[in-house]
Parts: sequence; structure tokens; C-alpha cells
Amino acid sequence: MTDTSETQPAITSLLAHVTEDDIRRDPFPHIVVRNALPQELYDALAKSMPTGEYIAERIGKPITSNERYNYMSELILGDGNMAQVWKDFVTYHSSPAFYAEFLDLFQEDLLANLPTAEDRLGPLRDLRVGRRHRDTFETHDILMDCTAVINSAVTGKPSAYRGPHVDKPYKLFGGLFYMRLPEDDADGGNLVLYKYRTEAHTFYTSASEYGDNRFDIEPQYVEEVTTVPYESNTLVMYPINRLALHGVSVRSLTQHQRRFVALVGDLQHPLFDLAL
Repeated sequence: MTDTSETQPAITSLLAHVTEDDIRRDPFPHIVVRNALPQELYDALAKSMPTGEYIAERIGKPITSNERYNYMSELILGDGNMAQVWKDFVTYHSSPAFYAEFLDLFQEDLLANLPTAEDRLGPLRDLRVGRRHRDTFETHDILMDCTAVINSAVTGKPSAYRGPHVDKPYKLFGGLFYMRLPEDDADGGNLVLYKYRTEAHTFYTSASEYGDNRFDIEPQYVEEVTTVPYESNTLVMYPINRLALHGVSVRSLTQHQRRFVALVGDLQHPLFDLAL
């Protein structure tokens, strides 16, 4: 997995060429950026991305159908087998500089949907930025991560990894950077964006593998608005609020793994309440 070449492409931010004009606001503020990275950098990351089996062995989680396997920044940085390009990439995309880029792009939309955010947190520009599993909330206000993620092969029957939901209310933003393999010819695995059908709806919680609750919603309460295809070198990013409903479409039976990078910023306390 280690890249043995003498030179590696320079790290470029996923948001390097994104402006406020690129923000889509239906059904909630988000960006979809195709060809987000220069091809040379994308290719270097793609060829050295860890497989589901590699991650599963290191985190001690068995391989099952269409399950999620996370290799977080601190694991990547401590792994002598990982290519340096990955270490440089996750370091930047979990840094104060990347957080500042996110605010440059989304701060106005974030505060429009969460008007009390700065009352609770203080000025967003002043938050002390750390990294998950290295720093703590004793010394930092937001803990970022840039995680290599695999959804395993789909066996037995077609399935969706996760239906409509809102990300946990203590997360400030979410991002998905797709790294689909050229030979992956499976159907599905796309990102579906939703809106509420009516104000009367109910979320249900389910425990995640990390012991905290996930906030999912029954399909009858939501309506599909748009679908973002699962395509290589494509970034989707959004501030998190109660309107940011999304899910993953059903994947067909396939031996191919669904590959992406997850970008997150965790807060100590939730910024909104999903209970009506």
C-alpha cells in the first residue's frame, strides 16, 4: 500500500476552487464538486487507498455485507504502511486551515439555519480546532477528522447501507469525497437528498458502533429531491442542521467496495434538537 515513488503530488484542498456561487440550496445548502482534486493527486490517493479487508483487520471488525469500515486520521497517520500522500491529505483536511475554508464557504448559510450557534459556541472563527482521537474537548472546541471509508461488497440481496437521516446534531458539517473504482459497475450507492413531506414526522434513534445515537427517519415522512451520483473524484459537503436529510440508495449485488472519504467536525454539545 505504501507509495514508493520518490516524488508525490502536492496536496490541494478539496475546496480550493469552490466559491459561494457553487452552493446549492435545494433542499438544503450543499455543494457538489466534480473533479475536486487534480488528477495526479486523485490517482495517487486512489491507488493507495486501504481496502475494506485491510481496515477490518486493523479495527477488529468482521467483514459482512454492505457494512461500513472507517480508517480514521489518527490510524492513518500511525500506520507505517500508508502512503505519505494519504498522511498529508488527512492532516490538511482535519486542520484549522481547512476549517477556515469551510467557514469562508458556508458560514452565512450555517448561521441562517442555526441562528443561535454562536450564542452557544462563541464566534465560529475563534473555535479551537483539534483532531479526533488526538485532542479532547478540554483544550479544543471542534474536533475534525478525515476518514478513509469502505462500504463492503453487497452479498445475499441488494441493500442500502443507510436510509434517510440527519447527521448527529453535535456535528458542525459533513462531507463525502467519492473514490469509485473505474471497474465498479454496480448500480446504486448514490447520495439521495430529501425534504420533509410535512411538519409532522418522527425520528428514531439507533446505537452506532461507537455507542452514540443515530437519527433516522421513516421513508414515509420524506420526499426525494435530488440524487448525487456515486462518481470518482466528486465532493459533497454541507453544514449540518435539521433540514440536511440524506441517505444512500440501494446497491445491487456486487463484489466491488464503495470507497469514499468522510469529512467531519465534532462539537462537544448538540446545536439543534430533532425532537418536535
